[in-house]
Amino acid sequence: MHGADASPSAWIQFVDPLSAAAREAVLAILHRSGLRTIPMPADAQDYGLMVLGAIDDRILDELRLASRRAVVLVLVVAPCRLSAAEAWSLLRAGASDVMRWTPLPTDAAQVCARLSRLRTVQALVDSSRVRDVLVGDSTAWRALVRQVVEVAVFSQGPVLITGESGTGKELIARLIHDLDRRADKGAMVIVDCTTITPELSGSEFFGHERGAFTGAMNPREGAFALAHRGTLFLDEIGELPPPLQAQLLRVVQEGKYKRVGPAPSRASRAGRPPGNARSRPARRAGARRPAASVRAARRA
Repeated sequence: MHGADASPSAWIQFVDPLSAAAREAVLAILHRSGLRTIPMPADAQDYGLMVLGAIDDRILDELRLASRRAVVLVLVVAPCRLSAAEAWSLLRAGASDVMRWTPLPTDAAQVCARLSRLRTVQALVDSSRVRDVLVGDSTAWRALVRQVVEVAVFSQGPVLITGESGTGKELIARLIHDLDRRADKGAMVIVDCTTITPELSGSEFFGHERGAFTGAMNPREGAFALAHRGTLFLDEIGELPPPLQAQLLRVVQEGKYKRVGPAPSRASRAGRPPGNARSRPARRAGARRPAASVRAARRA
C-alpha cells in the first residue's frame, strides 16, 4: 500500500497444479475486492500471495525462496484438502499466514484485511524500536520476530515463551509489553518462579489479607494485583510445582483470583501471564542454542 488512499496491492504467484479456470476465478475475486496484483517478480520483495492447489516438497522449496525477502500469504484452493500438519509445514517454510479457500469465497475482504495487518506488523519489525532489541536476519528469526510483534499488537491473550537460558526470553517479554497499545496499560511485573516457596506462593501471586497466617500483620498485594492492566512475566514457570501451575492456569482462564484469607474474588487484567519455560531437549556437543519460540494461547 503506497499511500493513504491507495488500493491494497501485492504480487501473486500461482503454483501448479492449478487449472486456468481456478486461476481466473481467484484473480476475479481479488480484483473485485479492490486488491491490485502483479505477477511475482524474479527478486520478490514486499508483500505477496502464493496460491496453491497442492503441497509437496517442491512447493515448500518455492515458498522458502520467496519468503527470504518477502512477506508471503498463502492461499490454498481446491482440490487441496489442508491438514493441520500441512498448514504447519507451510508456516515453517516461511509463510506469514495460511488461508484456506475451499470452496472459493465470494470476496477477498479477509485477504485484504490480512495484508493490511501484515503491513502493520512488518513496519514495526523494521523499526528501530524492534530491531534495536531483537537482532538477527535469518528467515526463521524474522518469522519469530513477526510473531512476537503480532502477538504484542493484536492480542491480549496469554503467551508462552520457550527456549534455553540465554536465548532472549525476557527480551521478548519486555518487547511485548513495550508494544502493547492499551491506553490504560499498567506496569510490567517480573516474578522469578525459581525463588517461590510453596508455603508462600499464594501470597506472592495473589496477595493476602491481614491475619491470613502467622506474621501477616498487614494486607499485601500479590503479583497479579501489581500487574493489573499491565504484563505479568512469570520467569521459569516450569519450575513451579504442578499443583501451583494448575492454580495459575485457572486464574488465566477465568480472569479472577482470591487473596489468601477471608476475601472476595478479584478480577485480573494482567496481560499474558503464563511467562516462559525452559526447554530441555537433548543437545549434541557443540550444538547451537535454539532461539526462543513464542506461542499465543489465544488471539484477538
